[in-house]
Amino acid sequence: MSVSALPLSAGAIRLDIAVDPQTGDTRRVTIGSTRPTGFSTRLFTGRSPGDVPGLVARMHALCGRSHMVASEVAIVAAMGRDVEAVVAERFEGLVAERLGEHLRSTVMGAGPARAEIADREVLADVRAVLAGVRVLTGGLEPQRGYEAVGSVERIKVALLRLGLAIDRKGRLKTGSGSWGERVLTAVGAGCGDRYETCDRLTAEDDAAVIAALARDPARFAAAPRLDGRCPETGPAARAATGMASADGRTRLSARLGEIAEAAELLGAPEADRRRIEGTWVSGARVDSLTGYAAVESPRGRLHHLVRLDETGRVASYAILAPTEWNFHPQGPLVATLAGNRFDLDGEGARRAERIAGLFDPCVGFEVRIEEMRDA
Repeated sequence: MSVSALPLSAGAIRLDIAVDPQTGDTRRVTIGSTRPTGFSTRLFTGRSPGDVPGLVARMHALCGRSHMVASEVAIVAAMGRDVEAVVAERFEGLVAERLGEHLRSTVMGAGPARAEIADREVLADVRAVLAGVRVLTGGLEPQRGYEAVGSVERIKVALLRLGLAIDRKGRLKTGSGSWGERVLTAVGAGCGDRYETCDRLTAEDDAAVIAALARDPARFAAAPRLDGRCPETGPAARAATGMASADGRTRLSARLGEIAEAAELLGAPEADRRRIEGTWVSGARVDSLTGYAAVESPRGRLHHLVRLDETGRVASYAILAPTEWNFHPQGPLVATLAGNRFDLDGEGARRAERIAGLFDPCVGFEVRIEEMRDA
């Protein structure tokens, strides 16, 4: 069955914010989602494991490479084989995808960065980076040779012009007056946006996540919780040290820093990549014929869980995507929006969109702000 024939769409998210008309204080935040979850077992049951990774990649327009690698690693783990060879083979594609997805979501998402691409030179550099990423991630197999090397060099040059680099201590360094500095300033303290303390989803949570996903795949994948926690995942969580994110600049800096870090990793010596591959991808056999994978995709920690039957075909399959953590009805975005004030005019909606955009959902979203009415 072809992907185009599948009765699936990416879905969308809607944020309804009820505010006090006198003070602008947020009284209620409601998230509605039409994202499909829990469909994996229906689609993949009975399939040959070799067919699944490519199908998963084509089903996910965003972060397709991460989904493919998660599928491959989970299946290899279920078969009782070593996952390290798969990770090493796919790692550079994951790096390129992270770079491209972060840049694309920054320039095309809600917020001031979209206006910045009206600058012809900025637009040319963004296009150069994304063209290079397409070369490196253009197929299911890793790209090598002169074309790949040239693409890496063009990506690095364009990112430097955009003002995205890493200093010797691994921190983001933006050039004065550069595109990077301008978009960071535009979401900084002057906006007045407030962000909650980041409760990070980490590798230490994998055992609990996989156990819950195995018990009730559909429900847990749709609204995951861990012992009352609704943790956050993604660049801000990966960069957090447990302190509150003071403003949007802190959050966006984490994403832009990962772009610059990814550029350094592209084409880096194999020894350098091997030192960090395990922090991006992990997987293991849960029990006989069952395996899982956890991949630090661009938008956060992605989990796949697969069980094979005695004939070697897929018996069950579950996917838990990062958006379900960050956009949980009691999750980090809702908590952040609840701590802000919004006007009932268009500026209030734009402000909410700016905040939500920094949580980077993998589907489109819309915001509606309305006056809180007494019951």
